Amino acid sequence: MAVPADRRRIDALVTPTIDFDELYRRRFERMVRLAYVLVDTEEEAEEVVQDAFAALLPRYSRLDNPEAYLRRCVLNGARQVLRRRRIVRRQPQPRVETSSMAYNHVIDAVRRLPHRQRAVIVLRYEMQLSDAEIASSLRLPIGTVKSTLHRAIARLRLEVDQ
Repeated sequence: MAVPADRRRIDALVTPTIDFDELYRRRFERMVRLAYVLVDTEEEAEEVVQDAFAALLPRYSRLDNPEAYLRRCVLNGARQVLRRRRIVRRQPQPRVETSSMAYNHVIDAVRRLPHRQRAVIVLRYEMQLSDAEIASSLRLPIGTVKSTLHRAIARLRLEVDQ
């Protein structure tokens, strides 16, 4: 039985232009950088990105924009890591000596931002996304993205100037 013309047209629109392996090669490093800024450790960042690609694979052929789906999975995975970390922090644990660790004032200031502000800053300056792409990724109105970005930048200026 032949496939109707309408169905072929829909399949052509839905089918991604690059295959999954190519997307993985092109975007893995970039997604790890995104996750790293959000979760603070490279190991957790890589794990979040691997989980995001694992979630993407079974849905890949049906998605209109697999890269946006991947970004969303990475953001959600990072949020989950931070939730777990918050639970662990509620329990008393011995403190690690930080004097020998590298110190980067700007990255530390970004890490202290609330999750939404941190995500907007990372998507804008690390991923180089437009306001519309950030709004789509975070499922926020574009005005909220702009005001969140403005507040985050103002807060970072205050912290870095001190």
